[in-house]
Parts: sequence; structure tokens; C-alpha cells
Amino acid sequence: MRRTSQINRRLRAIFVIVACLSLGCSIHPVQMVVVNGERLEDRADIRLIRPNDKEHSTEDIRNGNWNNGGQLSEDSGQGSRCFVRYHPSYSQNHWMVVEGTLGNGRKYPVVLDTGATPGLFVNDIHILENNLAIYPLNRNNNSVGWGICHLPGLRIGKVTFADWPCFYREQHTEITVFGLGVKKGNAIIAGLPALRRFKYIVFDSVNKEVEFSLEKTFEPGRSDLWVQYAFVIEEGFGGNAFLFVNIPIAGEETELQLDTGSGKGLAISQELWEEIRGRIRNVKLRKSTDMYPYIGRLACRQGAVAKLEVGNRIVRNAEISVFPDDSLLMEKCRGLLGMQYFRDTVIVLDFERNLMWVKNPPNR
Repeated sequence: MRRTSQINRRLRAIFVIVACLSLGCSIHPVQMVVVNGERLEDRADIRLIRPNDKEHSTEDIRNGNWNNGGQLSEDSGQGSRCFVRYHPSYSQNHWMVVEGTLGNGRKYPVVLDTGATPGLFVNDIHILENNLAIYPLNRNNNSVGWGICHLPGLRIGKVTFADWPCFYREQHTEITVFGLGVKKGNAIIAGLPALRRFKYIVFDSVNKEVEFSLEKTFEPGRSDLWVQYAFVIEEGFGGNAFLFVNIPIAGEETELQLDTGSGKGLAISQELWEEIRGRIRNVKLRKSTDMYPYIGRLACRQGAVAKLEVGNRIVRNAEISVFPDDSLLMEKCRGLLGMQYFRDTVIVLDFERNLMWVKNPPNR
């Protein structure tokens, strides 16, 4: 049944493409959009978590400790490591993503996103498909609804997230072809408050594999193959967390928020661009917009640098997006560092030592 509906959607998309081409449509053929869902708490089939609910505790929610609850466990005991292949969506988005399985057996992409401040985050699609119990926190009819939900245990490889308060938002992304929605964004987000519970996480974009460890300390082996960059984690309201790494850009040490949930390059403020532009040659910026899920399309200027020095590595065709200083994206930082610059290497987030390790080619 599901396969039939997918085929029908593809056929409709092809029909729309042909029709638009014949009419000379000038709209963008393929783009990502943010779609607002309906008010979930008004639906009779959606369960609500009550303040005195015996099955789902609301104590952490009422105390503002939204990201401090929950358990992490490994099947094979302490000290073991867990290896998980990248999810197929990596080839399109180049974000750090694996496959996860809910307690009811449903499988979803799970983005391992240091740029996300909640521990776990889902959207309205997950609520509806899994009949999740919700605790609404925003009852303003003029804005997008959000709240906390109960997520059945989320399993990634041999690791299980259990009893973790999970944020939800009543909207999702969609890929559209000439305005027709053909694919809904159904990725679960595992944000920094969850990721930092591991001793370390390895993102191996050469072998397309992630390595987790809850107990074992990261051992780099040959030290000449690695470069270290210190990072700090700053905490905000409700346990929200932000990871800032100090890494040289074009030869000058720069503090950037690390965003493993983005496959893009640098996203920086106009102020920071003015500071580094003199060290970057032959780059032309053009007016554009960039899409950020749950924020929307943001105005910016974009370009690419033929060769950009990032740390002690040279990145070719390095993407740069420059945003106004008052852009929503720049509220907590002056710039974000995405994964485009690390597609050909291995990076390690060593939460035990507060270090980011970047692997060099063996011949360096």
C-alpha cells in the first residue's frame, strides 16, 4: 500500500513537471519548504499528557529540566564501542545521519546535530504516525505549536535512548517539485544535550560510518595523523547547549558554532565576514537565500572559495554564506561551521577532553 502511494506521488510529480514546462513556468522547479501542520492537541486521536499522568512524568517539564532526563544504554555492556553506517540521506544532505528504530519498530533517519539545542526533537509527522502522547507548551493560535512528547525508546545500533523528554514542533520540511510536495522530512534530531552524554563520537565520512562510546576513552593512535581543536559547551535555559570550536579560518583562529546537522560550509555574520574577507581571495558573493529547517528561508549572500585554509587543511570549492548581523541564524553566534569542509576525512568529538580531532591524510 505504501509503495503504491509513493509511485502515485512520483507520477503526479512527473505530470506537474511536464505541465509546467509546457506552460513555461518560471517558479523554482525543486526546492525545500517548511510546512505548518494542524493543532495536534485539538485532534481526538492524539493523547495528551496530563500533569498527574502516572505513565508519563511531567516533573522535569514543569521544572524546566527538559534536556536533563533520560537514559542511555548499550547492549554489550560497559566499555564497548558501537559502529553505525551513515543513513542513505547522507548522499543528498551531507549531514551526520544514521538510522534509528523506535520502540514500535518504525525506522527513521536520525540526524546527529550539534547545532540543535534540544536533546531529542521530532515533528508533527512522527506524532501522527506513531500516535505519540504530547504535552503542549505553546497554546497561541497565531504561532506554530510545540511542546514535549513521549517518544518510545529510540535505538541506534546497540545504543538505546530511553525515557527522554522529547521536543516536538507542529511543522516539517517538504521537498517540492514545481510546488507539488513529493517528499516529507521525517528525520528525528538528536541534539547536543544527547550527544554530549557519550565519551566521544567519531564521524568517519571516508567510510561513511559513525562510532559511539559511552564508557571508552578516545584513543587517537598515531598522533601525527590528527590535529586537535579545543571546544567549549555553553548551556542555556532548560539544558539547551551550544558547542563552539576554535579553529583557524584562512590562517586566523576563529570561534564558530559546530553544526554537524548541516552539510554546508561556513554560515557567518556580516561582521565576521568583514574581519576575514581580506584573507580570502577571489570570492564573489551573490544575493541568495538559504533554507534552515524550522526557521525557513533566510536572506544571505553566497559564494565559493577555490581554496580555503581550514585548520591545517585546504578545502576546495569551500561554500560560504554571509548573513545580516540581525539574522535569526546569528542570534547565538557569529558563524556556524558545517560538514562540507570535512567530507573527505574523519572528525572526532571528544566530550571527555572537550577536543575536536581532525584526521590528516597518511602522507602529510
